[in-house]
Order: sequence, then structure tokens, then C-alpha cells
Amino acid sequence: MTAELCCLTVRVDTTRWSETVLEEVDLVVPAGQITAVLGGPGAGKSMAASALAGRLPATAQSRGQVLIDGEVADDQRWPALRDRVVGYVPQEGVTAFDTQKTVGAHLRALECSHRAWSVERACAAAHYPVEAADLLPDQHSGGQIQRAALAAALLPAPRVLIADGPTNSLDMGTAYGVWRSLRDYADSGAAVLVVSNEVRMLTHGGVADRMVILHAGRVLAAGTTAELGKSTDPFVRTLLRSAF
Repeated sequence: MTAELCCLTVRVDTTRWSETVLEEVDLVVPAGQITAVLGGPGAGKSMAASALAGRLPATAQSRGQVLIDGEVADDQRWPALRDRVVGYVPQEGVTAFDTQKTVGAHLRALECSHRAWSVERACAAAHYPVEAADLLPDQHSGGQIQRAALAAALLPAPRVLIADGPTNSLDMGTAYGVWRSLRDYADSGAAVLVVSNEVRMLTHGGVADRMVILHAGRVLAAGTTAELGKSTDPFVRTLLRSAF
């Protein structure tokens, strides 16, 4: 299954301020691959991820299309796709949970609802410490709740997985384990998109098959590590300098 953004423009209007966050963005996430989205602050990375997951904020207006396996994911189709076909790890993992329930209760409810992966399997893949499952979401550290959100996204065994900052606040060893799990998940046939600026791990760590670099809401460059390494664009060269 492939996920795509086709000529997508997103404008956010809060009545207090308005801004075009994405402008005519084309982005393809093929099955069996990890596509990494990189860019500086305000580049539109998280908005692209949320658009692909069908979770644009209420203040956003969009023009263009989101395609899941070649079909337009419109307002009628999204309810059936969310949480079943498309798994999503938000930038702030705590927002994936009901703050009044323990993380364990949330995960067990998902397990019963989808009957795909077990809680134990999802937690192991996400490197989430099961001893923390009896805590409320806001009792977790930033790294713990991000891994819990990844476990929740994996439970339905979605064919498209979108992870925004899946290794935020993690030490190097734990982050490496999470990246390997994401690599394994893509190798199983899923289309995986990650938002991250951990350039060295994405490239030399063998994680990403392809990278898309956003700048000021537009796609500045896209390609494999080798292809981007040959870029003469100064922003691209600066962003990737740590990896080459």
C-alpha cells in the first residue's frame, strides 16, 4: 500500500493569525520503504505528516489530495482508514491518549478492538517499558510516552505507519532499537514515513530508503542518500553535512 500527498496546500487560520504551512507538496511513501521527512523549524514537516494521516487541525484548510493505495482519502473514507489502515504517532505522544486512563488500559482497549498485534508484541517493538503501563499519560517521561504512542499505532498492524519524532527524548541505544523496529516493519511490507532530523541514523544507520527535505512549506529536494549527497543546494548541504 502506498500513501501520497498530491499537490497539497495547507493554510492555517486561527482568526488571530493565518499562514500557508504547506504549498503544493508532492510526497510519495511506497510500500516496503521508509521515507524520512527532514527540514528546519517551521518547514511544515509535522503538518505534512498529519495531513497524510488524515488528522489536520480544525483550523487548517487544504487544497490538493491525499491518496491511499491510489484512492482519494476524502471525508467519507477517512473514518474507515484511521487507526485501521493508517497508524499515526503524533509529535506530542501524549495527545494519542485519553489523559484520564492509564496507558495500559488504552493499549488493551485497542488490542480488543483490532485483534491484530498483542499489547506485548507492540510494546516490545516500540521498546516501551511495560512496567510504566499502569501510569497515566502525563506521568510518563517524554521518551516513554512517545514509545507508548508508537506501540498504540502498531497494535492494529497498519499498512501505512506515520511517525512524527518517534525517537524524541531517547538515549542513543534506545533510539537505535526503535529505528531497527521501524526498519523491520517497513521490510515486512508496510509504507513507513518518519519525521526526524537524526540524519546520521537515517543515512548511515541504514534506516531511510528515501528522504524528502521541506523548506518554508515546499519540497526542496527528494531522493536517496546518495542522490541528496550530490546536491549543490546550500540548505540541503548544510542539513546533511553531519552525515557525509
